Amino acid sequence: MRKFVTLASISAIAIFFTIILVGTIKSGGMQGRPGLNEISGEVALITDKYLPIKGKDINGNIIENQDLGSEILVVDFWASWCPPCIQEALTLSESSVKWKDKNVRFIGVALWDNEDSIKKFLVKNDVNYTIKLDKTGESAIDYGVKALPEKFFINKDGIIVKKYIGPIDKETLDKILLEVIEGE
Repeated sequence: MRKFVTLASISAIAIFFTIILVGTIKSGGMQGRPGLNEISGEVALITDKYLPIKGKDINGNIIENQDLGSEILVVDFWASWCPPCIQEALTLSESSVKWKDKNVRFIGVALWDNEDSIKKFLVKNDVNYTIKLDKTGESAIDYGVKALPEKFFINKDGIIVKKYIGPIDKETLDKILLEVIEGE
């Protein structure tokens, strides 16, 4: 009986590793399809129509109308549980202050998250721009969001002129905002 159990165990282990080996060979070493934050950089836009972010912010205040015509908007889709979102949080927070005098407004949309986690995240990263909690992903669907984080840059005419997927660094963010401002 002991030999049978040993042989069965060895066979099960051999089968397991054979399945792993065959799967790895067939996939070319790739682990599934692209997932959360595996792509970073500017990407082609699916839509160029800006859709205002409606509803209440994380503090229960009605989100003011976005004053197109005088503001450039950066709409950031993120989550407190998303490692690349955590990575770029300080950059976005500091940039929202830096660019405020140039009529650039940041709006964050926290997806599939919870209020307590978001509020802790905002305090920890000194985020002081408008944040909306989108538990259902409705805003993400409107914008065609594929991964987190994603940023949409909207000019004063209400046209989405740039989209950036993945975590953004300060230099890239500044470059994109200058391009949007100069394109006005």
